[in-house]
Amino acid sequence: MRGTARAFAMTAALTLGLTACGAGGAAEGGKPVEQSVSKPTEKPTEKPAGPVTLKYWTFSPPEAGLKAALAAFEEANPGIKVDLRTFGEADYRKRLPKALDGDQADRALDVVGIHIPTMTGAVKDRLRPVADWKDKVAGDLLGELDPAAVKQTEQVAKDGTLYSVPMGSTAGAVMYYDAALLSELGESFPTTVADLESIVMRVRKEIPDLQPIVFSGEPRRQEELLFTIAGQTHPTLSDDLLAGRRSWKSAEMVSALTAYESMFDRGMLARSTLALKGEGPAELFRSGKALFLVDGSGQSSMLSTSYRKTGRLSVKRIGAGPFPTLLPDAKPAARSTAEMGLAVPRNSKHVAEAATLIEFLTVGDGVSSWAGDLTMAPAAADFKVESSVFTTQEGKDGYAALQELIRGGGSLNVPDEVFLERAEGDVILDVAHGRLTPEKAADRLQKEWSRNR
Repeated sequence: MRGTARAFAMTAALTLGLTACGAGGAAEGGKPVEQSVSKPTEKPTEKPAGPVTLKYWTFSPPEAGLKAALAAFEEANPGIKVDLRTFGEADYRKRLPKALDGDQADRALDVVGIHIPTMTGAVKDRLRPVADWKDKVAGDLLGELDPAAVKQTEQVAKDGTLYSVPMGSTAGAVMYYDAALLSELGESFPTTVADLESIVMRVRKEIPDLQPIVFSGEPRRQEELLFTIAGQTHPTLSDDLLAGRRSWKSAEMVSALTAYESMFDRGMLARSTLALKGEGPAELFRSGKALFLVDGSGQSSMLSTSYRKTGRLSVKRIGAGPFPTLLPDAKPAARSTAEMGLAVPRNSKHVAEAATLIEFLTVGDGVSSWAGDLTMAPAAADFKVESSVFTTQEGKDGYAALQELIRGGGSLNVPDEVFLERAEGDVILDVAHGRLTPEKAADRLQKEWSRNR
């Protein structure tokens, strides 16, 4: 990551070179990360008479962290001011496409945050490809990011073009634990399902009022758990299925469904817990009524000292790690998602300055300001959360473990939403409840997948 000293240098360079920095649009197609892109001739940008004000719209990360980052950016770049507007996610999804269509200079947006998996396709035609503006910063912007996050961001556009720079990523499913209680039991964090089963049986016998493991029974969360298990032996299975490279009836899918079912059959995961929805499982865990929580990495805020104090959590020491492995040759895994990205709209009038801001927020000093809530693992390849965020070793080690999982290069944690709602979710839950064998489930999934393909 680059510091403020370089940011000062960048500001000087930008101020002197604005007339030479065209704001061209790239030809679409090809691979902009690797290839040069020819740019149409545009009217040279005029040198501003005073400070440039960038209009920045987003809905994430939280506003408090962003404001702290932008204050540091403006201090390091006295020629650039930032006008930040944050929205609720639902409102933002409605407003952004309309705002990007505007072409009035006083209303044109310069930097926008987008939810990479679900918003890229809807707005990419109104964004400048990253290849058009990444060279307006001095360093190797993309080279300083986690390659997996960059690859996922590029692939989601489905045209070989990178339209945004990833800020951070998430993963699921992972496991959180009450560190103090686990220590009282004289147990370590389970690395295998056999370890987990032993702890679960002890808890049921010795502390019957405590839930050993809580999790959501919603189809999306169970789909994450299934493919976390599958990813331990076949990291790309989910991607292969959705891309049509592998059949839902394949031996690998039947094996994953069998392993998933076995955890319910053996009593490690209680079928009664499938009735929990939304924040219900997390609330039980935070209140000290469960030893383990299976959820996504978005719950990582619980590892933060300030979050536990502000939220008045009953559990004072929380750790995290990968979901335990099932088979002897399995390795810890989790599907990940490049979550939030920063992009430059085609109608931006201050492309070079916008690039400088994006660099600051994705690989520069601004990352530490917004990353402290721990909801996303920053895409900056060498980033480490400040130790002051944690007061327990379990929290610090747990977050490091989740960062490693997110950067593991497994499948994308984005399902086919239509297929999930129409068939996949119900079939997975039927397996969990013991109403459908893995073989019949795999056969049904393949038939449903083929029906509308």
